[in-house]
Amino acid sequence: MLLKRRNSSYEVVRVLTGKFDSVKVLESRTVYEKHGRIVVEDVLQFADGSRHEWIYLKVSGFAVAIAAFTKDDKMILTKQYRHPFRKVIFDIPAGGMKDGETPEQAALRELEEETGYTAEKLEWIGRFTWAPGSMGPATVEIFFTKSLKPKGKFDPMEIMNIELVDFNKVFNGVLRGDYIDSALVIATLLVSIKKLIQS
Repeated sequence: MLLKRRNSSYEVVRVLTGKFDSVKVLESRTVYEKHGRIVVEDVLQFADGSRHEWIYLKVSGFAVAIAAFTKDDKMILTKQYRHPFRKVIFDIPAGGMKDGETPEQAALRELEEETGYTAEKLEWIGRFTWAPGSMGPATVEIFFTKSLKPKGKFDPMEIMNIELVDFNKVFNGVLRGDYIDSALVIATLLVSIKKLIQS
């Protein structure tokens, strides 16, 4: 019935989305929990009566990421080993919020821990979530700063190294697909779109 030519595109969309007008969780169980990682399996019932098993990584709370720049438009990139990919990748300072922290406080803490810098001013520029179909409901708050001040040394237990890279090089690398970290890619595009740094 959905493919009949007499149906308008609006009618087709209405019929398709009607299935999701109500979603009930019939069963929910934790199938794995270790080192802060929780995998949940839910049995869902949709408005049309159909059922579906949904397995996802439960991640609560919020995280932050910081697009940090020096006065000469160099972006601070961190290098970390990411085991699922079996290699070291570039990313940006980021991490989860602790209890009682504001997003700004968490951003300043992560910036210092991962780079040895602090910032006099932070500007919120956007948010995203990693993979809404397979993990959540956490979001990542992205901040921008160009008011860096050295404060100490980065934590070598967390970060392999930091590099100061010209923003044009980072931006072009994002467009070529050289970088795979989602926070780095999204932050770079936001900085460019908002013209916070000329690319």
